[in-house]
Amino acid sequence: MLPLSNLLALTEANAMTTVPNDHNPVLLVVEDSADQRMLIREFVSDLFPCELREAPDGLTAMVEARGCRPNLVLLDLHIPPHGGLQVLQELRADASLAQVPVIVLSGSRFPEDLATIEAAGSSRFIEKPYDLDELESAIFSMLS
Repeated sequence: MLPLSNLLALTEANAMTTVPNDHNPVLLVVEDSADQRMLIREFVSDLFPCELREAPDGLTAMVEARGCRPNLVLLDLHIPPHGGLQVLQELRADASLAQVPVIVLSGSRFPEDLATIEAAGSSRFIEKPYDLDELESAIFSMLS
């Protein structure tokens, strides 16, 4: 299996870069469940105007992040092919994305997972199933 960085190199040449709207924040939702992406899309669109980008896997997430330069990433921890932790590490290793706030969403309650996520540079952790008020508060605090 190729490392995520090698897969990115193969796909970025074909990725279209978009210029984000200067007036509205850009949110990147990285979630393999189409139902969860739809829930977040509908929830966020009711909160405020923004450009919402979506990625169902880590490879697409990095291509999208490099193309749209999001203001915030909502990242599921358990996504293919290598997991959200690797995406978080790659975001933090990329100088142009290192400061982007990342809210990790996961059903994991294991202390070692939480410690690893924190050490990798997550801005916030929200446990699934997440409370929508908590998610709203986290989004607003990360964007302000």
